[in-house]
Amino acid sequence: MRGTIRDYSGVDGQPPVYGEETFESRSRLPRSAFMRIYEAIRDRLFWPQSINATGRPQVYALEKLVAASRVLAYGETSDRAGEYFQMSKSTIEVSTKKLIEVIVEEWEPVYLRHPNDEEVKRMLERNAARGMPGCIGSLDCSHWEWAACPQGLAEQYQNCKKRRSIVMETVCDEDLYIWHIFIGAPGSLNDLNVLRISPAYFDAVEGVWPPKSFSFCVNGRSRRLLYYLTDGAYSKYPFFVSPYSNPILPACRKRCARMSSGFSGF
Repeated sequence: MRGTIRDYSGVDGQPPVYGEETFESRSRLPRSAFMRIYEAIRDRLFWPQSINATGRPQVYALEKLVAASRVLAYGETSDRAGEYFQMSKSTIEVSTKKLIEVIVEEWEPVYLRHPNDEEVKRMLERNAARGMPGCIGSLDCSHWEWAACPQGLAEQYQNCKKRRSIVMETVCDEDLYIWHIFIGAPGSLNDLNVLRISPAYFDAVEGVWPPKSFSFCVNGRSRRLLYYLTDGAYSKYPFFVSPYSNPILPACRKRCARMSSGFSGF
């Protein structure tokens, strides 16, 4: 057990065996972010070292965290991580579950949230300067390959390129601030299938988000329904706007003229 702490944090004033580059490669996050998580969990119930019924000391909080982070980073099973950390499968499974709960509880309100009024105002000003008044971000889906996909789920998660993947639906602004992410849909789905089960879609149709407290002007008419910038695969909803790949074509010019007369997309 002492070896794990020596490898990742160092003991007796000695530096850790694995330097910053190796640590980040193995844990899939910088050491500074890892230590923030450690400070958040170290004193919570379950994480501190305890004594079992036989009087033997159990694993440290740091060891539980390292084992759980390896499971999440590599998608490996709990018993495989136990070979290195010398921890039981059940302990690693519980550690992984509780780590996810802590991350969601501690950082979801900070990082995965709707923009506040000041942030929305800044987005609108930037996009209006580009000729896109009312745009609050770009929405799209991407496939993340799942190398450790279980064989039993292979067909469900196989995408159009015959690879196993999960679909991520995200919304971000020009600063790459991702304020919406919907992840976990099977790779066999596409943008439209995912949209039907997306929280962003339900928020829009139920009037929860985008906010109605902002307005923008198009062709002399004031609008209040803010929209996402999407590609042409998405349906023609009022809260989606798709740009034209080649707006100088005659067909595009005619359609632009029709939309300009009443801005019918809204």
